[in-house]
Amino acid sequence: MKKLLYFIIITLISIHSGLAQSVKTSTDGKIPTLNGHTFPSMALIRSSFVTTNLQADLGFGSSNSVRIPGIIIGDHEILSFKGKLLFINMKIQYQQKFTPWLALYFSVNIAGRVGTDMSTILADGVNTMSGGDIGWLIRIYKKEKLNLSGTINVKNLTGSFINVTEYFREIINDNPYPSLIKKVPSMSIGAGIQGAYAFNPSFGLQFHLEGAYGESFEREEGSRAYFIGGITGDVDFLPKQNVPLGLALGYTMTSAPEIVMNSGGYANLAFGKIGYTGSDEFELGLQFSYYKVKLNNAENDPFISSLMLVLKFYF
Repeated sequence: MKKLLYFIIITLISIHSGLAQSVKTSTDGKIPTLNGHTFPSMALIRSSFVTTNLQADLGFGSSNSVRIPGIIIGDHEILSFKGKLLFINMKIQYQQKFTPWLALYFSVNIAGRVGTDMSTILADGVNTMSGGDIGWLIRIYKKEKLNLSGTINVKNLTGSFINVTEYFREIINDNPYPSLIKKVPSMSIGAGIQGAYAFNPSFGLQFHLEGAYGESFEREEGSRAYFIGGITGDVDFLPKQNVPLGLALGYTMTSAPEIVMNSGGYANLAFGKIGYTGSDEFELGLQFSYYKVKLNNAENDPFISSLMLVLKFYF
């Protein structure tokens, strides 16, 4: 199925590349603006602009100290650990513009959660997700200060969960088929809306709302709904102060599996970004996020601090 999707993507790009080049204007291939303002690209906040671009997000983070209870046998507790968890995330997305109002995008995403030492690896296991999505970006409305667009997409992820504690628990409970490694595929279909508003050349606002419905990584729960919503405000110091620097602050609430893994629930992320704004062909920035995530095995849900490098090229 994945090979077929990639084949379709490559075929569409090859067929329409000539058409896309023939309708180029002097602003194609440049960072889009509204009312003289340039909007920064953010992780977890999809851009509303129909452009051709390649974006790479590379991030890592760690939790505060987490205590993971062990297994109670009689009056004794075994396999109880305390330590930190490491989170990694990498996403590469390509978007191809076909017309001024339509673009196709697809991405590859890898996310993981693992303990920082052997004790937390044994207690929480190794949790990874890989896959991607494919979708259409459709411009709905555009004026001098406001841009709105919608998306429809299909996401396909495969989760790989290694849990030593759960394996021993199944053995103790006389499970005839204990499993150390679980691989679970999940496919979902979603739709969203995103927008950008420029107050003036220096200040801007972006938002993103998306809902999806599909398979859960917890198979006993069946299918479930996913949601992501976020807003960010930013300032660009280049137009007025002639300093190629941009700052952004925002908030996102999400139940996306690549963030919450297989633990379910919602994560509330507060984030900020500092970026270089002196080019009209690429973006470079560093995004910091702080959020709380649910862990089924932990006594208390930990807080996560993460850094992400965001690099985006326009063609």
